[in-house]
Parts: sequence; structure tokens; C-alpha cells
Amino acid sequence: MASNAGGNAANAKKASGVQMQHGDHIDTIESVDVVFREQRKLSFTFAAVFFIVTLSIPVMTIWWKAWYATPIWGGFTMNYLVVSLLYYFFLWMLSFTYIKKADKLDANLAHLADEIAAATARETDEVATITTSSALESEGGE
Repeated sequence: MASNAGGNAANAKKASGVQMQHGDHIDTIESVDVVFREQRKLSFTFAAVFFIVTLSIPVMTIWWKAWYATPIWGGFTMNYLVVSLLYYFFLWMLSFTYIKKADKLDANLAHLADEIAAATARETDEVATITTSSALESEGGE
């Protein structure tokens, strides 16, 4: 994920100049777009894993008789053990992994947002300097 965020940095550093400031933090349209795109990719990936695993339980019940009819431990079938115990462990591990990856992504993208904001501030300063110089030159020429 970090490599994609880094790859988007080059494109996103061409800031449009449209920005919004929240305290000391400046958001540009480009930085918000990069953050949303990367977060959406992470969320859809984990949602796909969740749905595949969740839907595989009833699918295996339909197509694999040993899944629900063969006792494996104390009369419990594999289906019962997965649904009553292992599925909840899977959900906890999925959420834990998602949280860790999302925190790492947020840290990487916060750094990217700061770079974009700095580039935007530099461009704004350059434009202001050019505008001021042009204004002074036009006053001197009159």
C-alpha cells in the first residue's frame, strides 16, 4: 500500500491550488483524493475477504456432505466448530489486521498530505512573489 501511496505522490504533488486549512493542517483536493483512493482499496480488499469466507460456509454446507454430517470431535461437525468458534476468531483477526493496516496507511498518507501541502504552499508563495513583482514593475513603469 505504501508503494502505491508513494507512486501517487508524484501525480498528487501537482497541486491545483484549491485547499482547505484545519488548524495547522492543509488539505488539498489531490491529497484528499489520494487518501480516499487508498482507503477505498484497503476497505474493498478486506470486505471481499470477509464476504468470500462468510459465503463459503453455506456453500460448503450445500456441496460437501462431510462438512456438516461427519462428527470430528465429541459429536461436533466441522461446520458446527467453524460457525461456533473459528469464525469468530477469523473475524477478530480480520478486524485486528485491518486496523493495523489502516493505521499504517494513515501514517503514510499523512506524510504524503504534508508533502502536498508544502508543495502547494511553495507554489502559492511563488505566485504571490511573481504577482507582487509584476505589480511593482507596473507601478514603476507608470
